[in-house]
Formats: sequence, C-alpha cells, structure tokens
Amino acid sequence: MKKTDTMDRIKNFIKCGIIVALLSMTVVGCDDEVKGDSYYTFTGSTVASYCASSESFSVFSELLNDTGLESLLSTYGHYTCFLPDDDAFDRYFASIGRQYADLSDDEKREIVYNHVIKSAATDYLSEHFEEGSLPESNMNDKYVTISYKSDGSGKGLIINVNKSSTIVEKDIEVHNGVIHIIDNVLTSSEEFLLNVLEESGEFAIFAEALRLTHLNDSTERIIDENYVCPYPSGEVRKGEMIFKIPVTKRYGYTLFAEPDEVMRHAGINSIQDLVAYAGKYYGNEDASDYTSRKNALNKFVAYHLLDRQMSTNSFLYNGACTSANFMSERKEYYETMLTFRLMEIKAGNKINTRRDGNFVGIDESRSNLSAVNGFVHTLTSMLVYDEDVMTNDVLNKRIRFDFFNVPPELTNNNIRWQLSGMTDASGYVITNDFCKKHLSFSEETEITMWASDSWTNFEADELKLNGWYDFTLRMLPVPPGSYEIRMGYRQESWRGIAQLFVDNEIQGIPRDLRIAGSDPQVGWIPDTGTSSDAENDKAMHNRGYMKAPASIWTLQGQTTLREKETCLRIVIGQFNFQEYGAHYLRGKNVYAPDQEFHGDYIEIIPTSLLDTEDIY
Repeated sequence: MKKTDTMDRIKNFIKCGIIVALLSMTVVGCDDEVKGDSYYTFTGSTVASYCASSESFSVFSELLNDTGLESLLSTYGHYTCFLPDDDAFDRYFASIGRQYADLSDDEKREIVYNHVIKSAATDYLSEHFEEGSLPESNMNDKYVTISYKSDGSGKGLIINVNKSSTIVEKDIEVHNGVIHIIDNVLTSSEEFLLNVLEESGEFAIFAEALRLTHLNDSTERIIDENYVCPYPSGEVRKGEMIFKIPVTKRYGYTLFAEPDEVMRHAGINSIQDLVAYAGKYYGNEDASDYTSRKNALNKFVAYHLLDRQMSTNSFLYNGACTSANFMSERKEYYETMLTFRLMEIKAGNKINTRRDGNFVGIDESRSNLSAVNGFVHTLTSMLVYDEDVMTNDVLNKRIRFDFFNVPPELTNNNIRWQLSGMTDASGYVITNDFCKKHLSFSEETEITMWASDSWTNFEADELKLNGWYDFTLRMLPVPPGSYEIRMGYRQESWRGIAQLFVDNEIQGIPRDLRIAGSDPQVGWIPDTGTSSDAENDKAMHNRGYMKAPASIWTLQGQTTLREKETCLRIVIGQFNFQEYGAHYLRGKNVYAPDQEFHGDYIEIIPTSLLDTEDIY
C-alpha cells in the first residue's frame, strides 16, 4: 500500500471532513522482495514511444496504433506495462493458430489491456511486488499475479507474471510509468473455478465434489446486471471534491481446495471416501441429495468457498496502521459460503490456527490459480469446520473486524484497503442497494468511504455517515454463546449522537461521539505501566467505555491508539446468542444532520474471557 507524507494525509482528512456537509445535497503475506540489480533507468520516453523506438516491440507498438491506445499511453499518468517482445508474439500466434491480420479490433484492444495497469497514483516497480496479485486490476479488469522461483544459482529469484510469463528486464522507468519486459504474451482466464480445478489435473476428487454439489453454479456470477450506477462517469463532484462511485458491481470468489495427494494422505481416494469423511463433521441430513445445503458434502465444499476474490497476499491488511510488534499476530475473519460459519486467516496464511499451533496451510507455489472471477488456492491439509475445535478453540477469542470487512462488495470492487493515498478522488460513495445484504442504509443517509494510513483507524479504512442517517450492518456471525459487543471510533467535535441497536433492540441511551476520553463520563487516564492501568481499564469498562487496542498504530505521534484519549471503544452490551444466525448493529442519528457517525471496527468477545483479556 503506497504511503504518502503524513501532513498530506491529514490535509486529505480535513478536506473529507469539509465535504460531508456538501454531500447532504446529493448522494453522491510474506514479502518476497527480489534482491539484486534492478535495472533502474529513466529514458525520458513514454510507454508508447518506448515501444515505438525499438524493433523488438513492433507488434505491441502496432497494437497501440491500430487500437488508438498509442495516444493514451503517450499521456501523463501512472501506467505499468508488462511488455512482450516480438518473439513472445511469435510464440503466441503459433499457439492459437492465427496471425496478426486475423485479430479483430476488440481482440487487439484486449491484448493491450491485459498488459497495462492504469493507476491513479502508483507505478508498480518490482519493489512493490509480492507473491499474489497486484493491488489494482489491469485495464481489462483482471488481476495480474506475481510469483517467484529460484534462478537455479541460489543467487536470485525469477519473477513470473500470471504463472505463464517471466520478466526478463524490470523497472524501466519512463515518463508516464514503468515497463517490465516479459517473454510471453499475457492472456486472461475465461474459465470458472471448476474449470481451473479440472484443467490443473491435481484436484480430481475436489472438482467432482464441486460439480456434484452444484456449488460451482453459485460461483459463476461476474457482474450484477441489475445494478445501475446513478453517475455513469463513475465520479461525483461536490465543489472542489471528487468522489468515485462504482460504475459496475462485480462478484468474485475464492476457493481453497485439497489436491488429490492431500486427500490420499487423509485416506480419501474417491468421491465416496470424501462423502464419508464429510459426514463425520457435518452429519447425515439429506445424505442422498448433494445439492442440498444441509448435505454433508455440500457443507464440506461450501466451507472452502468465500464470496470475495482474494489472492494469497490479499487476506490480511498490510498497511501502516498495525503496531510493528503485532505483525505476526494479524488475523482476519471471513464468513464462508457455509452460511454463518467463519474462517480465521492468520499472518503467514495460516487457516484456523489452534492453541497448540496446528493450522491448515496454503501451498503458495501452487496457489493464485486465476479464474475469470476468482482464485484457487492449494491446501496442505484437510479443511473442515469442526464444531468442537472452532467453538472452543479457534473462535473462542476476541474477534475484531473492520466495518469494511463485512460486505464482500467492498473487496470485489476494489474499495477495501485501496482508498488510502488516493490522489484522483477524496473517497468513495455507494448507493444504498450496493451492499444491501450486509450494509443497508436509508435514503436520508449520506455515506462516504475514506481511508488514511496517517489517521487513527483500524486498517486505515473509515465509514463516514451524515444526514439523518439510519444504517444497519450485518456483523460477522459467531458460534452460539454469551458475548460482549463493542464498537471502536475516534472522538471529534464534528461527530454526532447516535442511538445504537443490536438485532433491532435499543441498547441504552444515545452515544455522544464528541466526548473525549478525559471527560468524567469516560474516565480515560494515560497508562503508567503499573497496576493502576488495569484499575483504570476496569473503571472505564464499568462506565461503558474502553481504551483503544495497543495493536493499532498511528503515525500521529508514532504511537498506538491505546495512548490516544480520542480513540475509544464503546461497550454496547452483553448478549446470549442461542444459535448460529445473523446479528445486526444499527445506528441512528438522533442529533443533527450535519454531525457525523464514525464506523471503524467492531469486537465480539466471549464474556468468559473478559477477566483475562489483554490490551491488544
């Protein structure tokens, strides 16, 4: 995630605060850095003129001219071009049995788009690369994946792009971006997840299970044809401020799959063996109907699926808002397509880590298999939702999640973790039906999505609500049990007063988000490193407040949020959930339309752990 100067971030925040009033008029992993020489040059050329200046790139240059894209790649901007040479095109045409003259204009344009990332702020030098996908999609709206392998000498790494091409020369800086020369033409996958499994040849049993359950049918949506963007340009201007709004609504999926060798190691050699294995964990209801959501095989497969498209470097937040000594403890929770069942992913891409250290791993070298609308990742052991293990071990802890974590639309449409450092807009707005299942709000609600690595937010992202807002967030589901629910926020004078509800039941008196920690109603006292810290924590908790976590870092003073009296957690209440199901947090403005609600993060913790909870 690109980092900018702290003061610039603060200025951006101030500007975003100012535009809230204007909005009332209208809805508007592991770092595998390549070592060695980097071939840094600056030619003074543009992407287009660099291609035209060498006979080695005559085909790509001709593509630019024939499609009219030569003028685009000659203008100022931030373009990252993975540039195939003419030899690469010779191999490409031989592989498809066609010649350049056979290509239609649309096909020519698609080839160019597959090789170019147009960014608002970033030229993707190799120092930005890590195993997985680049943060922004190419001009064909597909993600470019990066992987590494040894060069055989033990002295360096070879960089592969989309697992099909190798970078032969990197980091050629030009006036409007950067060029990486590659040895094969990049193509976009037009296959769905099931096809990727079948073509791999390593997932015969899992592919059969996916087909028998018909869950592959649930992973083949690409675009929501019913979504209508009220601003076809994708931008909303208010005064001097510009906000982006999604022009289309994309779907995406992530599939975790055990290859046949992992199945065999677990004693599974056929689909019948897998059916029996699944029954041990998911019961025998509707045993003869694999398409039933109550069927054990169906549940087994569904727990391997997420309704958001994520490469292996996209599971966890990697920005500046995490304390350095907490990086190895980062974790995220995602609801799987086995409804109301969570998956935990911890730093190192460890799935469902137990107290004894055991976890389900991901084979990085055999993952990030790209489909038209998602990725397949290879597991190193069997993945199941074991009721006892998940309830009493993996999920028996404080579960903290960002507001932006819950709606998959924010991930699938490149909003979550992509807002910090925006230079071409002040943030995003969405329509009130964009995330309706997980985040709904009234027509009177004015919503802004903004982020900054230099502010005091968990994972940088921030949900800002103005007007006579009335919103409802479907929280992450947890196993049945007794829990305390809290909400994190930053106090500011421009915040307002909100009435909070859980499952539409009113929770206490309205909460004034303008009150700082030093107010007697809160009772915040700076830490002293003595036993009095715990005493202050208890006194604050009794008043319905908590200090912010010590694991969240801010560049404001180079400290943790726990040291900021403006950063607080509201204790909403304690609840007894009798079964797996959806639970909702609602916030309603009860003060004034020009005052703001700050949606940052939520915590759900078993009440049995309150006395032993840490400060992180």
